[in-house]
Order: sequence, then structure tokens, then C-alpha cells
Amino acid sequence: MHDWWSPIIGTVFGFLIAWGLLQLTERRRWKLAQTATRRAVMAELRHVELVLSSIIVNLSIGTDTVADALRELKILLELGTDRILSTGVLDLTAEQIEALRHLHGVSDQDAAEILRTLSPAQRARPLKVQVPVLDGVLANPIHGFGDVELQALGAIRWQVHLLADEARLADEWLPLASTEADTDTGRHGRALAGLDGTRESYRRRAIAAVQMIRSALEGLRAGRGHRHHTAVVIRRARGRRAAQRPEAP
Repeated sequence: MHDWWSPIIGTVFGFLIAWGLLQLTERRRWKLAQTATRRAVMAELRHVELVLSSIIVNLSIGTDTVADALRELKILLELGTDRILSTGVLDLTAEQIEALRHLHGVSDQDAAEILRTLSPAQRARPLKVQVPVLDGVLANPIHGFGDVELQALGAIRWQVHLLADEARLADEWLPLASTEADTDTGRHGRALAGLDGTRESYRRRAIAAVQMIRSALEGLRAGRGHRHHTAVVIRRARGRRAAQRPEAP
């Protein structure tokens, strides 16, 4: 009877071992996919932050809202000229960016006066920002994001959607503001006012979106570290409980 059961027991043990290894492999693959997805989302958010920050500068320099441009420029200048220009969004030349680096050494009032004198080559226009990675995560939220993280990402996605609406509206006003100048002064003035109002609405919404993105990035970085710290604490607690467990007589 023992000889009859031996191959069955061996088969069962072999199956259990193979099944366990498969589960470990799948879990490891799942964890790697989660990590890759989080990194992709954070990289996309950092890029969108850079683009929107540059647009805020474009829409604020040379106006009475230079304080917003100054705040964003101080953050942008820490990234380096090449990184700033890589987006192709900021309406400043490399020479102008380098010349603005001394803003760190002057008062905010003096810096604002300098920025107020700057004038881009052309009036800045709102741009539609794409977030394909974020869209994919929110459409299929099974990639290891917590409820708070998903809420923050969803709020950012909604802001991006509203920014796209503002950009489309600006595109509709732009040709009217450009072609009505020689035909109807009144209509041209209304078109310019509509375009300026859309620019300002976009600028304010972009400021809100950038603040939300920065807060979300802090949360994502803290969440990743918190989960690692929690896992370490749990493993240590389990080890202490195992060491303190009395041996069976």
C-alpha cells in the first residue's frame, strides 16, 4: 500500500511546489508592473508640470500677473536651461533664460519689474496637454494605487480636461481676433477681449493644475516610501514574535 501511495504523494507535492512557484512568479511580475506603472505616471506628471509651468510663465510675463511668472521661473531655473527648452513651450530664448538666473539674488519686487518689461515674440496661446498614461491608469485602476492616490489623479485628469476645453475655445477666438482687424473694429475688440479672457481663464486653471500635480507627486513619493517602511516594520514585528514564542514542551 505504501508503494501505491508514494507516486501519488510525489505528484501532489510536485504540483503544489510548481503551483507555488508559479504564484510567486506571477506576484513578482505583478509587482514589477505596478512599479513600472507608478514610475510612468510620475514621469508623465513631472512632464505635464514642466509644460504647464512654462505656459504660466508665457501668459504672465509682461503683464500685471508677473508674480506668478516669477514663482514658476524660480522653480524652472533649478532644472537647467536644456531641460526647460526641451519642451519647446517656454517663449524665452536660452540667452534670456540664462540672464534671468540672477533673479535669485534680487528682491521679488525688483524681479517682478524685470519680468514686467519682457515681451514674448508673440502673444502666448493656451495649449492642449495630453496625459495618455494617466488616462490608461484611471480607465483600469488595478495597478496598485490607493484610493487617495486615485482621487488625486482623477482630479488632475479633470483639470487637464477643462484645460483642453479652454485651449479649444482659444483656438476658436484666435482667427477672429486676427482677421477682424481690418473689417469691423467693434467685432475685433470683442474677439480680442474673448481671447484675452480665455487666456486668463486657462492661466488660472493651469496654476491650479500645477499645484495639484505637485501635491500628487509628493503623495506618490511618500506613499511608495510609506509602503516600503510598513513592509519592513511588519517583517521585523513578525521576527520578534517568532523569537519570543515559547517552544513546545
